[in-house]
Amino acid sequence: MVSFHARYVSGDPDDVWRDLRGLGLRVFDAPYREDAEAVAREFAGRARRNVEMVVERLQAQGFRAEVNDDEGTPCRAHVPPSPDADALADWLEATFAPFPMTVSAWIRQVGDVWLVGDLPGWPTSMLADPLVVQLEWAEHGGSRSYFEAEHAAYLKDTTRQEAGIAFQLDYAPDELHKANISGDAPYGIDLPAVGIDGKVGPTIWFVDDLNTAFAAGGFPGALWEEGYQEPPAGLRESLAAGLLRL
Repeated sequence: MVSFHARYVSGDPDDVWRDLRGLGLRVFDAPYREDAEAVAREFAGRARRNVEMVVERLQAQGFRAEVNDDEGTPCRAHVPPSPDADALADWLEATFAPFPMTVSAWIRQVGDVWLVGDLPGWPTSMLADPLVVQLEWAEHGGSRSYFEAEHAAYLKDTTRQEAGIAFQLDYAPDELHKANISGDAPYGIDLPAVGIDGKVGPTIWFVDDLNTAFAAGGFPGALWEEGYQEPPAGLRESLAAGLLRL
């Protein structure tokens, strides 16, 4: 039988994700775990390459990443994993077991991504739900204390637990907050995991959401607030050219 990893690297990622997700929690046990972890590492390697290519292309066009505040404070579009990334992933895996392999691999190999900012030629790019995945927060003192506090509050909230509402590991502001507009709750991963991949709410998989973002060059939305403008013709396509399917 051909391994999941061999199928993935040979160009069959969508079918591999379908089959691995179909295993549910069995993916964490023998004989699947080692093969599944290899797929997760390959996924993260591709994601890292995509992130670096998009950021390089954006910066070549004068893009400046900015905090979503009134001042437009500059920040880094991509912060690679710090020396503490493995420890964070280890803690998350132990605390929220089973923890999705894809999210753990992202923390260990990709780092934090923030494509909110100023892009010459497209002044409303921040209204297009720019790609943000921030799980380590290495430049802000680390995320572990925040996750600990949020989880402690969740455990005290019996109403949410009795309603079957999962704990959410936040990783990005919603599309409105990215544009510094009052909006909804952050995007996050539901825990514990239901299998290899993270669930973003009840219907969206983490990997699928990322594929949608990369296919649009990192700007998959169109928030029709006053003043929104579509990007210049071909911009999304040029940012997405040659990116790998995760």
